[in-house]
Amino acid sequence: MLIDNKCFDKIDKCTFISMIDVIDIGIHIVDSEGKTLFYNKAAESIDGLSKDVLMSKSMYELVNEGIFSSSVALEAIKERKTIKTIQRVNGRLIYSIGNPIFADGLISYVVVNFRDIEVLENMSKQLIELRKENKKITERLSKFSIEYLSTDQILSRSKEMKKVVRLAEKVAGVESNVLIEGESGVGKSMLARHIHQASERKNNSFIKLDCSAIPETLIESELFGYEEGSFTGAVKGGKKGLVLAANSGTLFLDEISELPLSSQSKLLSLIQDRQIQPIGSTKKIEVDVRIISATNQDLKKLVDEGKFRGDLYYRLKVIPIKIPPLRERKGDIVPLIRLFVTRLNTYYGLKKEISPSAIKVLLNYTWPGNVRELENVMERLLVTTEEERIRLDDVLTCINIPSNLEFNKEKTHKERVVDYEIKLINEYISKFNTIRDMAKYGGIDESTLRKKMERYGIKTETE
Repeated sequence: MLIDNKCFDKIDKCTFISMIDVIDIGIHIVDSEGKTLFYNKAAESIDGLSKDVLMSKSMYELVNEGIFSSSVALEAIKERKTIKTIQRVNGRLIYSIGNPIFADGLISYVVVNFRDIEVLENMSKQLIELRKENKKITERLSKFSIEYLSTDQILSRSKEMKKVVRLAEKVAGVESNVLIEGESGVGKSMLARHIHQASERKNNSFIKLDCSAIPETLIESELFGYEEGSFTGAVKGGKKGLVLAANSGTLFLDEISELPLSSQSKLLSLIQDRQIQPIGSTKKIEVDVRIISATNQDLKKLVDEGKFRGDLYYRLKVIPIKIPPLRERKGDIVPLIRLFVTRLNTYYGLKKEISPSAIKVLLNYTWPGNVRELENVMERLLVTTEEERIRLDDVLTCINIPSNLEFNKEKTHKERVVDYEIKLINEYISKFNTIRDMAKYGGIDESTLRKKMERYGIKTETE
């Protein structure tokens, strides 16, 4: 955001301090020696300390006296970088971020902003409630979701997915940890649930945690639970956590790459020792849980970059299962289209059908969003198309396939020619049902057209 510097000329020191004081986040500014220069009203309220106390002593003294368990400002000065941490201040649990300010390569100040964990907990509770409500709506509108479709209808039509299902059903009979890899939307959650349902744990809980959906500061309490009074805002009676909820069943950790490093060590301990220790507890609890994890990231690359623990990576990836993207298993596309049309018609009370030319275009689309994108596109087509028959033009508008040639400056001339040739072949497919008619229309030899389609991986509905 750009601000005219002239506006600051109109703001005196007192006005500026008043503006900072109305912010509901704690603001604490210290100099390079750890002495407090500024401490706003929200900071006093959150920490339960007066400005006079902070101004009279350095952060080193406050830490030594135990008023601060540690100082994020001093850490930022020492490390010369932004530091994020949870610290105990005046007996209260605080989430703090220290940002160093440099001048001529030296640290002049550190600006610390912080919140009470209780506030974050309340925000998290509200977020969880909203997610629950959203889930109810989503399940109603998308009850045909790929997660709930049986594997004989969806997963095993193509040879690629038959291989995946066979492996999943084989590993369901053992207790080994499974890592499911694949792009977003390919059906990783569905496969994890299928493994659980095919295992001896099927009559027990299947608990899913999306590691990317929980704030970093709360994910540990969500997983392992906590004792009553372990921190400000803790629920009366404590919370048992998702690991205990999945006891004797399966714990599915989706987007495992997003699990914070601080929580990875505890997960590793769970896998190795089959025990957990809730936050605030002095006792360890024995658990019996199978772990299935999933990711759309290259975990090995994250390990090499120091962003994911290598020992945990190998513990999770005892049995890897990779789900190929939809563009690599085209044999599933037409059955999926027909199934979605049937179920959506039933759900919305419609009687719509889709033309062969429209199916051909959908068959050769790359589907970057995979099965999830296909499902959404089919719902959009059935709901928004006015005619009873979904035609080629409806599909082209819906998935925005360009009808003209668009040049990508980063591609070579040869690559642009290939792109255009693929568009031409898809146009032939949309107009005719046989290779002979397509070749005649395009003025190309039939055998040459077949070779080009094979080279580009283009298939017709009948193949």
